[in-house]
Amino acid sequence: MTYDEKPDITLKMIINAGIIKIGTKVYSSPNNEIIGTIDKEGAITLNLNNEMKTFAFPSGAGRAITKTSINGWKYWRILDEGIYKELSYYKKKYKQTENQY
Repeated sequence: MTYDEKPDITLKMIINAGIIKIGTKVYSSPNNEIIGTIDKEGAITLNLNNEMKTFAFPSGAGRAITKTSINGWKYWRILDEGIYKELSYYKKKYKQTENQY
């Protein structure tokens, strides 16, 4: 069975809106032990078992770690001015700016 994600909002859209920058680090919940990096396509790259892997969507990157279905927008966080904020915070921020037009 193939899992085909079709998100309404992507990290690339959020990057293109200037809300998140390319190269931003993301941290796993709840302990920040796993760190990934967001690339220009909005994918998350991280080191798994000494191998660099890239995931097109936050949920896929989270599933690779937890080995279970997970909401990547809640699992991954960004350290923003000393505070960890879930990716869902930036998704919500994007929706707010999108509604301004």
